[in-house]
Amino acid sequence: MEPAAARPRGRPRDPALDDRVLAAAVAELAERGVAEFSLTSVAARARAAKRSIYARWPTREDLMLAGMSTLAAGLVPPRTGSLEQDMDILLDRVAAVFTEPRLTLLQRCVAEISQYPDLYAAFKRDSVDRCLAAVEDAVHDAVARGEIRADIDRATVAEALVGIAMLRGAFAQPTGSPILTSRQRTEVIRMFLDGLRPRP
Repeated sequence: MEPAAARPRGRPRDPALDDRVLAAAVAELAERGVAEFSLTSVAARARAAKRSIYARWPTREDLMLAGMSTLAAGLVPPRTGSLEQDMDILLDRVAAVFTEPRLTLLQRCVAEISQYPDLYAAFKRDSVDRCLAAVEDAVHDAVARGEIRADIDRATVAEALVGIAMLRGAFAQPTGSPILTSRQRTEVIRMFLDGLRPRP
């Protein structure tokens, strides 16, 4: 008889616990900033044992970086085959990155960036830069399809769309409501497309 396969020791890793801890880390950063970030407080928020957190993220900095990396996780170009449809989807996805508690965290970044440059470089990379990259990729695909002009500055288009989504996301009321009415959305996208399409 062949020996049974060895089983891993301990309890299997719980993805739900990971999600709770990372969400708690983001909330802690938004509320207290880096200087007063408390792993004890994160454990209480997440209803998790500190030893379980240390087993996953050995240092306080590791946990803060992991929390920041979730802010725009999964934000990629929709690749619908139409820049109009891509922009329609990206407006909401980008705006979601800049709602609470992420918005407060962004504000704290501005206030504390000189004191913790490495952490906030990671925050910028994993939130703002990822949003910009998703829009730039969508514009690149549209150029390749011949949908818009090839001389377009993709970075400028990305900054403009992300700026609108950021502003609307920050002041959307009530929470969870669309960032733009149907008419506003149509007008914003039409404005972009009119400026990007080949000129006669």
